[in-house]
Amino acid sequence: METDRLLLATAADPKALYTWRAIREEASTIWSMAWKISVATFCRLSVFTISTAFLGQLGTKELAASALAQSIIGGLRIVTWAFATSMSTLCGQAYGAKNYELVGIWLQMGLVVLVVISIPLVVAHFYAYLILQYVTSDVELLEMAQTFANYTALSVFPNAVYVAFRSYLRAQEIVTPTAVIDTANVFLSIGANYVFIYGWGSWSGFGFIGSPLASFFSATAQPIALFLYAFVFGQYHKKTWFGWSWQCVEATRLKQFVSLTSTFLVYLALDEWIYNVIAIVTAQLGSLNLAANSVLCNIWGLAYGVYMGFSTPIQVRVSHALGANDPVKAKHVMAVGFGLGAIATLVVMFAILVTRYSLVTVFTQDAALQEILVAMLPIFCVAAGISGFHVMLSSVLEAMSLALTLVFVSGVGSWAALLPASYYLGIQLNFGLAGLWWGSVIGEGVKFCITSTALFWLYDWAKIAQRISDEANGDEEVEDIEKEAQEAFVTVDTLKSPVAAVTNVSF
Repeated sequence: METDRLLLATAADPKALYTWRAIREEASTIWSMAWKISVATFCRLSVFTISTAFLGQLGTKELAASALAQSIIGGLRIVTWAFATSMSTLCGQAYGAKNYELVGIWLQMGLVVLVVISIPLVVAHFYAYLILQYVTSDVELLEMAQTFANYTALSVFPNAVYVAFRSYLRAQEIVTPTAVIDTANVFLSIGANYVFIYGWGSWSGFGFIGSPLASFFSATAQPIALFLYAFVFGQYHKKTWFGWSWQCVEATRLKQFVSLTSTFLVYLALDEWIYNVIAIVTAQLGSLNLAANSVLCNIWGLAYGVYMGFSTPIQVRVSHALGANDPVKAKHVMAVGFGLGAIATLVVMFAILVTRYSLVTVFTQDAALQEILVAMLPIFCVAAGISGFHVMLSSVLEAMSLALTLVFVSGVGSWAALLPASYYLGIQLNFGLAGLWWGSVIGEGVKFCITSTALFWLYDWAKIAQRISDEANGDEEVEDIEKEAQEAFVTVDTLKSPVAAVTNVSF
């Protein structure tokens, strides 16, 4: 176990958590997880870039077909993301409550449900053409895209198993195994893509379908390697694994798991798909602006790896504190984690701004496109920076199991603010791509403000911690999580300043 220190009960002296020593210790713990998760996330994102690069060497048609297929099947990945979020939250809460057997049961339930849900996901891959046929009239391109989707379906099951293992380990602050394996997978993907596409020796390879086959090979190797590393040799599971139990299909817990996951799925869909819609709106501005927007989204994806590096430890450690019924410690983790994450976000945005002239040359040699990107990056950094702040705080809501709150935040911020603002500024007022991204600044700002308000002023952390601790210990029957959470709203006369809300100290 990388860190297994008991969360200290500090309600009697909350100010003690804000001494330099306490802040330094918490920051050190978060950082020890953050850099490894950032590396792992960056490596996973790099695998997609590697596949794209190899396909680009085959030809424009092959690259376009894979991109077309990914535009549909990529959206299905949010299903496994939702399960990962639920597992991290529930396993973390149980671990904080010292209900170690329940941690293992959540893993079992996650594996069972993910295996079942993988079946319709696989089937959906084989019918991608039903949507793709409305995107392009090129029959050959459509057939190639569907072929790519068919072979990509092979990776659904191993990816699901890997997500379950990774979430289970992260919830216990065990991140080294996944960091090592995700890093090694980059090199494995390079080799697999080369061999499966171009062959080896006298064998000429599979060509176009070699790319999804290489992805399947890498995806299968990941859960096997993680199982051997963390479970067989590392024995990291011994504390929380009590053997298979029928409790993994127990109705009450299953309802809690599926309900939370379903709501997280809606939240992730609202949060992720908004920029797909913005991309469609960008198409009205011409191919050059569409290409520029695509590059900006790729840069955002790289920055998101840093965000994940800090938001995940925040989620895990806040869930531990809440499971231990220690709301004071939970606020302390949020304050320190947000501070670190905010600094990291600002550093990344500053680095992008300083290196923007050389950065754009990595993505394109087109002078006109470079000019657009250089002009857009300052606005982009404002939007991406605010988004980073929001991601840090939203991880706290995830730890609280307040998925419906996240749905509200994303629904209002993304669809009621960002989309209309982007369309109005970019299309109606003819501000072009800059207008679209200023709309993103507005939308991300709204999400950050709502999330901050909910955490600092609206919710009673003590009641939330009590509810989560009771559920993790099985002291009460699990009901609708978000319905119970409504009892945690504070009244107007008990509102505190943001600083007091965080530190639990009245001024």
